[in-house]
Amino acid sequence: MPAESVRPTAGPTGFVCTCLRITERELLGTLSHPGIRTLRDLRRSIGAGDGCTACHPVLQRYLDGRAQPSCPPICSAR
Repeated sequence: MPAESVRPTAGPTGFVCTCLRITERELLGTLSHPGIRTLRDLRRSIGAGDGCTACHPVLQRYLDGRAQPSCPPICSAR
């Protein structure tokens, strides 16, 4: 299975951000909002990643997994 298809998961504590005790459920709820696209957006909205920053790679994988193109692809066939 390719690494990019592996779903990120919360750590053994159940938190995706241990410092601020942000759970995967809280993170997924926040990621459902269209304005959340970057780590900065996450930090501003729920504080995830605003402590020691060790969770940044995990948070980024969640963000990457939720990434949607900003506009639909353009069909060049006419």
